[in-house]
Amino acid sequence: MKVHCKLASNNETLDFDVDNKNTSLEDLKEMIHDRTGTDTNLINIELDNKKLPCRYDKKSLYKLHIEESSNIRVIYSLAGGCDCFGCGCDICGCGGNCRCSIM
Repeated sequence: MKVHCKLASNNETLDFDVDNKNTSLEDLKEMIHDRTGTDTNLINIELDNKKLPCRYDKKSLYKLHIEESSNIRVIYSLAGGCDCFGCGCDICGCGGNCRCSIM
């Protein structure tokens, strides 16, 4: 079966041939990692405009009702954030000088 994964970052579509009964969501994330190099912990999957929580990673695509030619959206979680406690940062949006871990 073929599924289409659209990357939210650049609108590129990746096609994968999978066996929906034996392929888990975690396996699909590994396939995406193999093509894009993105860490699987940062990959989130959206199906029908709903983000699938990581507790579903072990479930098969069949149990998640992902079928032939399903359109899956791939979004990325960004690590980091501001630890400045309100002193301000231009990068994270606080507005001034901070030790922002986004850099």
